[in-house]
Amino acid sequence: ANRRQGSANTKTRAEVSGGGKKPFAQKGTGRARQGSSRTPLKPGGGVSFGPKPRDFSLKMNKKEKRLAIAASLQNAAPDMTVVEDYDDKFADGPATKEFASALKRWGVDWEREHALLIHDGASDNAVLSARNISRLVQRPANNLSVYDVLRASKIVVTSSAMGKLEEQYGAGAGDE
Repeated sequence: ANRRQGSANTKTRAEVSGGGKKPFAQKGTGRARQGSSRTPLKPGGGVSFGPKPRDFSLKMNKKEKRLAIAASLQNAAPDMTVVEDYDDKFADGPATKEFASALKRWGVDWEREHALLIHDGASDNAVLSARNISRLVQRPANNLSVYDVLRASKIVVTSSAMGKLEEQYGAGAGDE
């Protein structure tokens, strides 16, 4: 539900242009009385109970959300690879080819399976290097979602991000 845009919209009889004048006299014509030509019963009229823009987002408790992320990370632990921080390798500039080959070395087949890269505030060049790789989603450790964790076949975590994950979701995260 949170992913729904909620922008569907229709015009009611009040919002459709025109229809200000009574189409014909109330009495004496033999026809059913009409007050507007924009009634929902007529072509060109408004829509009775059509969609209006609304917010479909659902509220979730913070502790509940933290517990869900902790459980999904624990479930994904066998598919997780911890690598050393790679920011210094991209000091010269972004290099997507190098990043793609590094992913292959880490056992991520990004051409066939979805992968999640969890970092701890990577440098701009590192982020740019990974941005154009298909099926790779990169997230900072403090901005994870259960959907990203569950969708990924392989998860690559930098060592600094692993420390942050253990601190935030580690042992005792669900005990509060």
